[in-house]
Amino acid sequence: MYSIDINLLNDRPEYSQQIVAASGYDSDDKTPMFIGLGVGAAALGLVLVSFGVMTFMNQRLTAEEEKLDDELAQLAPDLSRVDSLKAQEQQVKAETKALATIFNQIKPWSATLQDIRDRVPPTLQITKIQQKAATPPSQPQQAGKPNTQAVAALSAPTQLSITGNAISFNDVNDFVLTLRKSPFLTVAQTQLMSSERKTNDRTQVSLVEHQLETTINDVPASELLQVLNAKGASGLAARIGVLKQKGVMNP
Repeated sequence: MYSIDINLLNDRPEYSQQIVAASGYDSDDKTPMFIGLGVGAAALGLVLVSFGVMTFMNQRLTAEEEKLDDELAQLAPDLSRVDSLKAQEQQVKAETKALATIFNQIKPWSATLQDIRDRVPPTLQITKIQQKAATPPSQPQQAGKPNTQAVAALSAPTQLSITGNAISFNDVNDFVLTLRKSPFLTVAQTQLMSSERKTNDRTQVSLVEHQLETTINDVPASELLQVLNAKGASGLAARIGVLKQKGVMNP
């Protein structure tokens, strides 16, 4: 016997078109998958390259840091010596400044007395000059610092008491006014303390006995160089000139 296979769906045109269209799809085309894998591999490679570069740079920086640490360790003794030399330099500068201050506050007695003698009128005679220095406050000496007590002693005001005889009271007044023009003495503290006419019993000479007081001023010696040279204190003037040339003392 014969069997007859009848499929009525094949007779429908829309169904047959779907079958034809479906038969045209190639299920073996893997191009999109390869593209995706390529993009992923490229991204992964970029990440790995970046990581390698960062690792290399980090290793270089670490090596440079270790090298600098070694150099600093080698330079540490030299830096310590430099600090020590700087401390010694500061101490020398402080002592030099103190020495310059001492020279600048010196008023040579030779120059001071010569200036007073040059101002004595012909009709007046000085019989006695007494010095009375004020006692500066005591200051403890600190290690590594200049002797501040010695500097304070030099800066203390020096008082002078001058006693003498004159023919007239006008001579005494002229002497006081002349002393007030001295570059070594303080104007406001140059005062006549007493004056009295007395007659000598033996010679029967009448003279005006007087006593005045004054104070040596605090004008720096560096401002009196011409006066010091004129009054015979050229040695101090020369020393101060050298200190100015060396920059220790302001010109």
